[in-house]
Amino acid sequence: MSKKAPVLLIDDEEEITFPIATFLEAKGYAVTLTNDGAEGLRLASAAQFPLIVSDIYIDRVTGLDILKAAKKVMPSSAVILMTARGSVRTTVDAESSGAFDYLSKPIDLNELLRVLQRAELSLQPPEEEARATALDEEIVGTTPVMVRLYKDIARAARSQAIVLIRGETGSGKELVARAIHAAGKCAEHPFLAVDCTAIPETLWESELFGSTRGAFTSAEKDRAGIIEQALDGTVFLDEIGEIPISFQAKLLRLLEAREYRPVGASTAKTVKARILAATHRQLESMVQIGEFRSDLYHRLKVLQIEVPPLRERKQDIPLLADRFLADVNARMGRNARLEPAAMKMLESYPWPGNVRELKNAMERMVAMSPPGPLGATEVRQILGMDDAKTSSNPSTQTLEQAEKEHVLQVLRDCGGNRTLAAEHLNIQRRTLYKKLDRWGLLHEGHSNVPGTQASEQGEES
Repeated sequence: MSKKAPVLLIDDEEEITFPIATFLEAKGYAVTLTNDGAEGLRLASAAQFPLIVSDIYIDRVTGLDILKAAKKVMPSSAVILMTARGSVRTTVDAESSGAFDYLSKPIDLNELLRVLQRAELSLQPPEEEARATALDEEIVGTTPVMVRLYKDIARAARSQAIVLIRGETGSGKELVARAIHAAGKCAEHPFLAVDCTAIPETLWESELFGSTRGAFTSAEKDRAGIIEQALDGTVFLDEIGEIPISFQAKLLRLLEAREYRPVGASTAKTVKARILAATHRQLESMVQIGEFRSDLYHRLKVLQIEVPPLRERKQDIPLLADRFLADVNARMGRNARLEPAAMKMLESYPWPGNVRELKNAMERMVAMSPPGPLGATEVRQILGMDDAKTSSNPSTQTLEQAEKEHVLQVLRDCGGNRTLAAEHLNIQRRTLYKKLDRWGLLHEGHSNVPGTQASEQGEES
């Protein structure tokens, strides 16, 4: 900023306010100071000072009183509190009331200057107006793979066919399902998401289909299952690859005949709801090893939608980061924004947890960082990025790690069958062997991949 924001300085000791004011004025700040708590409260309540530096223990008026008064009339104001006898309680009170930062006495003038400079930057409105329209959408992205995804969603919304949504964990499969529901004929009816990993094998039938009175010991009345509760809406089976093989035949009948029978019922009911499903697993591999019915798999994939991982649409990271940051700021009453260096670091990270990992990282960053701009240091701390690796080559190391994790997951999904894994990875088998050899996982007795075989019959060297 070419013109520095005015500063209100409040402390009951002149020997503290005088050197601070002299130092700040030499740095170009216009400082108004007072050694009286009541006067400080009046000035803070006048909404003239976007920057306020106040002692916590003044006289009958406290720094927390100053903070609350300033925030009431100017929510964007940055209040920096000072104390020689801080405590957990006062720090928590200061944080919860929206203090920008909390400094201990004796004050380090250079540290105070750095905090004021951060506070001043936080007063600037974020320059993201060009992205505003994208931020209004639940699914954010402008890259070619996202445009293709939008087309797939529109096509699926026009149809009533079953849709299988595929993508890595955290990539946004449920958001895609909700978008299909919202854009289709079911929009005015319920959307019920079912976490297939959370239902015990013995409860699948009663949970999905419901039960009649007397069907089992605790069944004192008829109970509607998820299918019936959805009415003419949508049932979303999230992680359908986790449905036990013992229930898959009944699910297949539900999809094919559009009917089901509640537990204990003598007659079938008609399915009104639309069925959407999602998985991060390789269902083809599960079919081959007998963990998933072939007929159910083919029934599910009438329409398939692939949700791209975040590493394949890195140009969308700024849009997503801004969206999540705006949400967190609104919830926490903060005005955090990302510095360019921080955004570059976010773009260089491989995001193995995809959009969900980015969203959680933004929330942790705001929650764990002092108010003001978020820089590369904050990103590095939240993501646990090694300084030496990120400074010399920020992307190669982390991308290698992400590739390794992806290859090992595919191997697990394929039951250790490297030939099948290579097909799913769309690489030659020899290329897969080279990767495993580089990671020390090729030879028998050296495999670190849970649930896989260390060697296979008939493998080529």
